[in-house]
Amino acid sequence: MTKGAITFFYPQKAKDTKQKLKEKVYLMKRKIKKSAYYVKEKLRRKSKISRTGNYVSIIVGLLLLLISWSAQSEWLMWLSTISIFSNVFLLTIQSQKGHEC
Repeated sequence: MTKGAITFFYPQKAKDTKQKLKEKVYLMKRKIKKSAYYVKEKLRRKSKISRTGNYVSIIVGLLLLLISWSAQSEWLMWLSTISIFSNVFLLTIQSQKGHEC
């Protein structure tokens, strides 16, 4: 190789490497943005949790409370009372979480 060819070869190689690095950085940024969007959407969808299960559990707890009261079963009365309070507590936590977002 002549001296003129060598001086041309290195700057061209540097330009090619720089271009390849720019392309890789662009692709990585795009991939990160895409995965961040995916995570954001997944969290947004999870924040809209259905609360019907809590309401059904409260109704079942009230029925158990009535049955235990009529059957005079103290342990079932305490169990249904705890179930009702825990579901009401979960509903209040979920509703407060929804207002913060």
